[in-house]
Amino acid sequence: MLHSNDRMSKLETWDEKWDKSRRAVLRKFCRDEEGGIIIMTIVLLIAMLVIAGMAVDFMRFESRRALLQSVSDRAVLSAASLDQTLDGKQVIVDYFDKAGFPEAIVGTPVVDKEPGTGNSEVSVNSQIDVKTFYLHLVGIDTLSAPASSRAVQGVGNVEISLVLDISGSMRHKVWVDEAVVDGNGEPVIDENGDVVTTRVRRTKIELLQKAASDFVEDMLVAEYRNQISINLIPYSQQVALSDDLYKALRTTPDSISESGLIGSSFGSITDGYATLPDDPDAPIDISWANNELVNVNPSRCIDFEEADFVDVEFDLSKRYNQVERFDHYSGSGTSTVTRPVCPDQEFETILLASQDVNELKRRIGLFRPTTFTSIHLGVKWGISLLDPDLRPVLAGIDSIDDAFRGSRPSEYSGDTVKYLIVMTDGQNQADQRVAADAYDSYEERERWKDYPLDYWVAENLPTNDEPENYTRLWGSNTQFNTWMETLCDAAKPKMSIYTIAMGAGDGADQIAKCASQPSYAFATNFNSAAGEPGIDEIFQTIAQRIKALRLNL
Repeated sequence: MLHSNDRMSKLETWDEKWDKSRRAVLRKFCRDEEGGIIIMTIVLLIAMLVIAGMAVDFMRFESRRALLQSVSDRAVLSAASLDQTLDGKQVIVDYFDKAGFPEAIVGTPVVDKEPGTGNSEVSVNSQIDVKTFYLHLVGIDTLSAPASSRAVQGVGNVEISLVLDISGSMRHKVWVDEAVVDGNGEPVIDENGDVVTTRVRRTKIELLQKAASDFVEDMLVAEYRNQISINLIPYSQQVALSDDLYKALRTTPDSISESGLIGSSFGSITDGYATLPDDPDAPIDISWANNELVNVNPSRCIDFEEADFVDVEFDLSKRYNQVERFDHYSGSGTSTVTRPVCPDQEFETILLASQDVNELKRRIGLFRPTTFTSIHLGVKWGISLLDPDLRPVLAGIDSIDDAFRGSRPSEYSGDTVKYLIVMTDGQNQADQRVAADAYDSYEERERWKDYPLDYWVAENLPTNDEPENYTRLWGSNTQFNTWMETLCDAAKPKMSIYTIAMGAGDGADQIAKCASQPSYAFATNFNSAAGEPGIDEIFQTIAQRIKALRLNL
């Protein structure tokens, strides 16, 4: 029988055992590292979920902001367009409404579009609030997405040299798609809303005339009055100068009399047909003139040499030789000079610094295909008439528009932008000219001034001679291409050059080298199936670029 003291001792023993066991379990638990990563994962997972949620909110914010910016950009571009006839502020409001942002515009859109200024400027500020999904857990309930846009359309001062091919191949016909019009002259629209077209044949000169005339109309609108000037430069085998430009330059005199009257404002007396003497002041026997003013060459074209294509400056100290009056193109069936080497019709000559839409269109409408192709000469004159070194000479020419005389060509730096637009349907060719020994007397020069080559030979030497014996070739395709490329490279830092190859074949690649950059070189072979633009579309694109709708963000 256990005594009470013994039972007490037993109880204390069990308490001690329990205490020891509990301490052992706790020590084992503290030493055990299994499952520790779970606790850390739980803590980090919460942080990762918060960060991922923030990323979702920010992505939603950026998506909405980009959409708002896009709507804002489109709205100001449309409102700033000079072709836009609706109220600019209402146009912007409509854009935002249609896009689902009717309350996004902050303040009032600014529209500065005064008639007659030639410029428009539109700006708008906008903002939307994007509700957050996760950031609100840290106290951010919304994110504000702003968008600001500003668009400017217009031109400063612009000078354009429009160099157009009127060579003989421009008479060739090509197939083109042409809009069908109704009795009122309006395009016919089909059930799908597309313009109905038909395939027709047109001469290339006809297509050029329409496209170039539309270009002139696009550029010379009332808003640009006194800002845009156009030099119209048609070219074939030669480029014909206007009479006043020819006489203003240092050129070979074309006529002579005992009194010393000559056809140029510069230079000394010559006999009108002999080679110029090394000494410009050397006297020349003019007794043959019989005291009468004798015109031995009405040509208004001048010759250039390789050195004239090295840089853009027009050498005013040099005396330029006159191209002979010569018709190698007309056949023996006519006794009249109809296609001289140097075009002789007024509408075929250079038109200087004009903003007269009607006169420019009139001349373009009268263009006719003539003779060979000398793109390098068109490029030479196009660039020269944009070069400020020629301004003192042009300042004395009355035919230039009053708004531009004495101020154009302007300096390369400043607020004036210069554009050279060169169009061709072929490639450079060697010049067909009079042989030197068939042009060294007064009588011979009179002969070629009055009669075509084939006619004169047929009438005077029907069995003893051939026309080829009276001609010579000047230059070559390779030589003229090199001259042209050199000059274009010199001009590119000073002006923007656009080129248009109109079914030019191998010449397309060569003229494209003149363009300021590849996107400035256009070409069409009249293949609508290949998605090529028409000549009219090309001119429209260039006009739109020059008018320069600019977006400033």
